[in-house]
Amino acid sequence: MVGIAGAQHMGIRSGLHGHPSSAHPFRSSPVTPQLPRRHTKKSKRLQKIQAMAGDGIGQPTGTVISFGEALFDCLANEKGVPKEEVKSWTPYPGGAPANVAAAIAKLNVKVAFISALGKDDLAEQMMDLLSERGVDVSGVQQVDLPTRDVLVVYDSSGDRQFVGFGGPNESFADTAISADKLPLEALQSASALVTGTLGLSFPVTAAAMHKAVEAAKSGSAVVVVDVNWRPVFWDDENQAPGIILPYVSKADIVKLSDEEAEWLFGLSASDALQHPDKVLEQLPGVKGVLVTGGGAGCSYAFHGAGGKIDYTGIVPVLKVESTDTTGAGDAFLGGFIASLVKLGGLGALQADADKLRRAVEFAAACGAFTTTKPGAIGAQPSEQDAENLLKSASFASAPAA
Repeated sequence: MVGIAGAQHMGIRSGLHGHPSSAHPFRSSPVTPQLPRRHTKKSKRLQKIQAMAGDGIGQPTGTVISFGEALFDCLANEKGVPKEEVKSWTPYPGGAPANVAAAIAKLNVKVAFISALGKDDLAEQMMDLLSERGVDVSGVQQVDLPTRDVLVVYDSSGDRQFVGFGGPNESFADTAISADKLPLEALQSASALVTGTLGLSFPVTAAAMHKAVEAAKSGSAVVVVDVNWRPVFWDDENQAPGIILPYVSKADIVKLSDEEAEWLFGLSASDALQHPDKVLEQLPGVKGVLVTGGGAGCSYAFHGAGGKIDYTGIVPVLKVESTDTTGAGDAFLGGFIASLVKLGGLGALQADADKLRRAVEFAAACGAFTTTKPGAIGAQPSEQDAENLLKSASFASAPAA
């Protein structure tokens, strides 16, 4: 049995108890991990994919735009051993914003992706995967930096820990998303913009993130921010809250884990999950929050049309046989955003408690389904998959207050 935001929540739990080194992960390893190749010579296929990037997002009206990092999660094939003793790794395409974009596309909602990728084989694989899924990748910028890979190990219980990168933290393409190359018209006419916060640790990408939010808010887009706290991306963890909180406060909807609420606001994790209205009270101007708690389920609090906190609720975890929690939180968020669009937008959810509850339950099903197969993007459900799970699986009992 696994929580709706299993991947993100479990990653947070590991991250808060230690800051993994951002040094090159293989220098002290006795065995060279088998990772994807980083060829910089352009293949014909790569040239074709590069031609898709950087020309602006086509048919932008009503599109959901996901903004941020795309990378490869290199998962240790052995559990319960430190990275120096891992003998082999399996690479999976990922990065929360890329995962969310793919999840939304799988649910038949029009979506585009804004990021920066290298001119290497990893970029080729990522662009191909997303475009085949149906994601518009014409807003992806290509830069002379490598596409990021992240090393992930598991403890004996299966919880994940991010332990480093395939190079220095600041040397990857996702640190260089240019504000000058953003498709502003698409952002202004989008139905929603969703971002994380990892890019805020890099000045160039941070400037682009703020500009994207400003453009989206100048139009009619719903701005959704996933806190997605990952200490390994920050050179100075102590500076992070003061950078992340002002950005998060610009959102219409904020997704965060119970532990992230504890980290940002000083609420206990259990209090944040049981009383999401207390989290929303910490974010003046934000219209709704989604609080995830791994195996404890999730909760939500939203302002109604009159501005008061009218809707709160707890959605217990769906009972499934979990094999891999990677990307479950991203599938959850993708499911919620897809529901938001299909049900008429944020205003419709703020006016109808049943629609809002339905959107969160559908998101829970998307997250739970993703844990039943390995990988993040490949395990994501179709709309029918999620609906079938809601019909066939049962919710666990809600945690006691």
